[in-house]
Amino acid sequence: MLRSPELHVITNGRQTLEQVLAMAEAAFSGGMSYLHIREKQRTARESMDWVKALSSVMPLECIIVNDRVDVAAASQCRGAHLAYHSLAPQEARNVLKEHQWIGRSVHSISEAEQAVSDGADYLLYGHIFPSDSKPGVPPRGTVELAQLTARMSIPVIGLGGITPERTHEVLEAGCAGIAVLSGITDAADIKQATLAYRGALNRWELREG
Repeated sequence: MLRSPELHVITNGRQTLEQVLAMAEAAFSGGMSYLHIREKQRTARESMDWVKALSSVMPLECIIVNDRVDVAAASQCRGAHLAYHSLAPQEARNVLKEHQWIGRSVHSISEAEQAVSDGADYLLYGHIFPSDSKPGVPPRGTVELAQLTARMSIPVIGLGGITPERTHEVLEAGCAGIAVLSGITDAADIKQATLAYRGALNRWELREG
């Protein structure tokens, strides 16, 4: 499903819609593959408004809504991403269209195996490196990541403390792409930051291809 290395960008829940629109437009022009709307505090109506607004600056099929399966289904965006407190993948599949993706956040091999069994289309695994968003929580590193990806039949996206310079470590561990939060959303120059990540992904693809 995920062929070339993917670059997923996740909203941080601290920016206004106007700020996210500007960020998303710049990131998409810099090579972002998918934008995750991860806004836990937003209502269904607000989340739908975000999807509609963002689809004016990037393709609808490149937008993923976190947790809100109802919004993903109603908007016909790329799909929904599920956390531990969300619906199970097989439950979300009852709502989403066949072509829409179901992603699942996992933090261990056992969680990943369960998500695959439940029908997830891709996994988001982290955090891999020390991350400001997870202070005091030890990173999982790339050893377990490599063990996990070797056992998975679906793509795994790495998350957490990934810089352009460390992108190759995540891909070498078997990931199909990376997910970035502050490295792009908080950057002074969004497009240049995105280009740096995209460049790292492209160099890996050329080296491996």
